[in-house]
Amino acid sequence: MTLTNNKASQWYHTLRKDCILAYGGICACCGESEFGFLTIDHINGGGRRHRKNTGGGSNYLREIRKLGFPRGFRVLCYNCNNAYNSFGYCPHQKEHKNEI
Repeated sequence: MTLTNNKASQWYHTLRKDCILAYGGICACCGESEFGFLTIDHINGGGRRHRKNTGGGSNYLREIRKLGFPRGFRVLCYNCNNAYNSFGYCPHQKEHKNEI
């Protein structure tokens, strides 16, 4: 079954929304709630490997939903997610504010 670009886009956004809402719908670090800024984070790392093992794209989100939204994931905004990936912590964490 081939989806048109519009139907594929709608399907992806529904899948993404399901995953984000299942994990709370707001950034677990700063509280950002704007849907366009939110992403799924692998709490203990391994996101790159997970995406590679599932074939990339939306496959990792499909797997998360298929498994019933297991533990080990959370919602972060792109800024907090990038900070965790770059520094190992986010500047929103008060104990690290003076280290930046």
